[in-house]
Amino acid sequence: MKGKILIMLGWLLTTISLTHDAIAQNRESEFGNNFVFHESRSTSYYLVDDTLLSGGVIRLEEYKKTNKQNVLSGKYEIGLFTKLNPKLTDFTGSPVSVVSKTYPSYTIADNSNAILVALGITKDNIKDYKYHVVKNDSIEIVPWSPIPKLEQKYGAEAPYGAIGTFNSPNGTIMVEVVNTKDYSIRDGVIYDWRLNYKPVIESIIANTLTNFYELTDLKNNHGYSKQLDPTTGLPTGIEFPADSIEGIRLTFKHHETIPYTIYLEKLDGDSSELTQLTYYLQKDYYDIESKQLKIPGKYRFKVIRVGEPDKAQTLYIPFEVKPPPPVTNKKASLKQALPYIIATLSGVALLFFIYYRHNQNKLKISARERQLAGLKLKSIRSQLNPHFMFNALTSIQNLINKNNVEGANYYLSIFSGLTRQVLDTNNEELLSVQEELKILDDYLQMEQLRFGFQYQIKVELNLNQANIDIPAMLLQPFVENAVKHGVSALKEEGNIVIQISKENNDIVISVVDNGKGFNREVEATGYGMKLSEERVTLLNQIYKDQFVTLTVNSNTTGTTITIRLTNWIL
Repeated sequence: MKGKILIMLGWLLTTISLTHDAIAQNRESEFGNNFVFHESRSTSYYLVDDTLLSGGVIRLEEYKKTNKQNVLSGKYEIGLFTKLNPKLTDFTGSPVSVVSKTYPSYTIADNSNAILVALGITKDNIKDYKYHVVKNDSIEIVPWSPIPKLEQKYGAEAPYGAIGTFNSPNGTIMVEVVNTKDYSIRDGVIYDWRLNYKPVIESIIANTLTNFYELTDLKNNHGYSKQLDPTTGLPTGIEFPADSIEGIRLTFKHHETIPYTIYLEKLDGDSSELTQLTYYLQKDYYDIESKQLKIPGKYRFKVIRVGEPDKAQTLYIPFEVKPPPPVTNKKASLKQALPYIIATLSGVALLFFIYYRHNQNKLKISARERQLAGLKLKSIRSQLNPHFMFNALTSIQNLINKNNVEGANYYLSIFSGLTRQVLDTNNEELLSVQEELKILDDYLQMEQLRFGFQYQIKVELNLNQANIDIPAMLLQPFVENAVKHGVSALKEEGNIVIQISKENNDIVISVVDNGKGFNREVEATGYGMKLSEERVTLLNQIYKDQFVTLTVNSNTTGTTITIRLTNWIL
């Protein structure tokens, strides 16, 4: 019942709600006998006494009349509420963006359970909703499934959706709930049982006026660091002259539920100084400005989880700014300097000539390798097209053998248009996302007629489908495998999801099915899969600055194919 949803009374939210920052800073407060609710359009969390549910729910229309200032323009069709251990403190994490939505996260340091209920799911609409559960942001342990049950506890006046009780020691769990009739009606929550919140650095890059240097690379870092800590792999002593570095970028391991605070601490002089550079960092990188790197002295960067008092969870990066080299004013006469100038110019000319010859040879070799890789790519593409046509014709033959003339005619009408699209683009190595998805949609319509499975194609809203090109027929073999080996035996229960999104300058594409999965080490992969893996290798030889990575995850609940096109959006 869209727009007809149970939600907590306005006076209750107003009097006992706490913002995210207030909860995060009040680390001595216990969770108590409460539920916690996250407002979808802000970073506010609300604690609600679970004994007040009996008199504390009304419909959204009444809530709007009495509390207009709290409603904003948000939707509360689902209304996810979480119950944690009453003794738990410091339980709020960072809100996490998932496509177009923001999900709350909760840190659970004592390995206790998390209970999740949905007040917006009732006996009238429970069949419209499904949920799934993802562990450690990588494994779907519960595929999209109906809501388990309705229950009526804590004095609630009407039954509500009982999503489940969750626990994953030293790991994370994400639960998403969606209305199958309107995908915009969805919400989710992330639970984090990890005990180690110490920030992890993946890269430290210093940039000068002319170059960039990875400070963990001792051979090519311009001498800015000479030793690494064997435990962390980070430089133990970074040194550089004042005014020599324009900035430093710290790149962290992904920390979606844990925001960081970064300080600059001065270690020498009359008294130590602590300067806060940023308070609430959710991004995976932070840029240190040049103004922080100009004054000679000994310093260290201090990185901690927001509000974290434990020194063992603190990351320190020491460095020293040296005084700039002295400037000499001694002048030499032209006659004295002339031999050195001639020798220098002669040496430069000789080096340039050697470099030029060497570079020309490298260009010739590179051009030959690129040409050879291009010919191999065309060969693989020419093998993929007949493979795809053969699979489609086999499907038509099966319909004819079943005397399904109407289905075969409909299949043939789509197949003829699809064949024209494939032949028209046969000589094109790149196709727009829009054209690629049109071919996939037509193919899936044909196979859906034969097997009866369900499928969805999801594209991030801000992705310009018409103006972004990807390798032609890149997804087709994986979608064919998902149909043939994944969902064909499941009939109407089968489901395939194709999703395309943008992460910074990367394009991330996934093909997910809920079939029985396969073991790549034991079972032989299909012909199309092998050709596609060879094709990815050749693409990386041609587009050396735009890597293509292919990841296959398969288990008994399904298979996920993930393709990342790195630096594909310029």
